Amino acid sequence: MRASARLYAALFALSLFLTGCATARLTQFNTFAQAGITYTTASQTVITDAGNAVVNTDSAILIKSRTDLNEAQRRAAVTTSDTLLKQRLQVLQLIGAHGRVLQAYFQALASLSDPKATNSIGTAAQGVYASFAKIDPALTNAKIGSTSVSSFIPTVIAPIVATFKAHALNDELHARSADIAKELALQEAAFSAIASEFKTDAQVLQNIHETDSINQFASSTALPADWSTVRLPLLSTPVTVASADAAAKAAAQLRTAFTALVADQLDSNGFALLLGDISNILTIAKGI
Repeated sequence: MRASARLYAALFALSLFLTGCATARLTQFNTFAQAGITYTTASQTVITDAGNAVVNTDSAILIKSRTDLNEAQRRAAVTTSDTLLKQRLQVLQLIGAHGRVLQAYFQALASLSDPKATNSIGTAAQGVYASFAKIDPALTNAKIGSTSVSSFIPTVIAPIVATFKAHALNDELHARSADIAKELALQEAAFSAIASEFKTDAQVLQNIHETDSINQFASSTALPADWSTVRLPLLSTPVTVASADAAAKAAAQLRTAFTALVADQLDSNGFALLLGDISNILTIAKGI
């Protein structure tokens, strides 16, 4: 377990030890908020990598087909690709913007978990939430290639808020917990859409490279020095697909944990699952 995950686990263990004390749930919310901040930070790296990967994949496919096209066909092919790539990069920017608003909300949630939190922090959280209205319609209706984000949005059950004595956080949860659950579902859907489209792109690219690898081996000429090294990535799940899958899974686990936490039903097993998914996306992001 990485240092960040160990820290969260230690904080949650402390919150369990303090069960029955007035600060127990506040500690749990603070730990959850820190996990959410870690997720949103790592997911920004995933988005950047996804943007690089989509351009590199498209370029490789264009280069492979170039010799079979005349000048007019080449011009049309690259012009069409540029248009589609710009659209996809704009969607990735939307996902990044949505993630940054989520991060700001998690930071507000961490502040609200302070026993001395005032209603002014709740007002700040409301202001952060208002920023979603500028992003959500475009992201919900966005398409990544042939894949629509909306088709991946799961059914969201509104959290049942267990009332407690921390007034600022209690008021915030009653006001917006159902909406935040929907925002986490939108994050999950966006990364699921990325993963789905990249699986299609990656398969096309892998087929091209695998054919080249087979032809090189079958040929009577000497194999390239890196033939065996290059072969492994051809048979493995591309990093971009794995990272988008990990981000979608972590967002789903955040929503599940948030719903349970709001209802005061998040146990150590549920928190361990969350920290495992957060640690996974963090590890992938650091690898990128």
